Amino acid sequence: MRFYAIKLPKFLSGVVKAIARLFTKQRTIGK
Repeated sequence: MRFYAIKLPKFLSGVVKAIARLFTKQRTIGK
């Protein structure tokens, strides 16, 4: 459990950053 408690938040933050990057790219292309 402890392994996941450390690994999962980092993974989630990485996913969120990747999604945010895609959204910002789409916005700049849309404009």
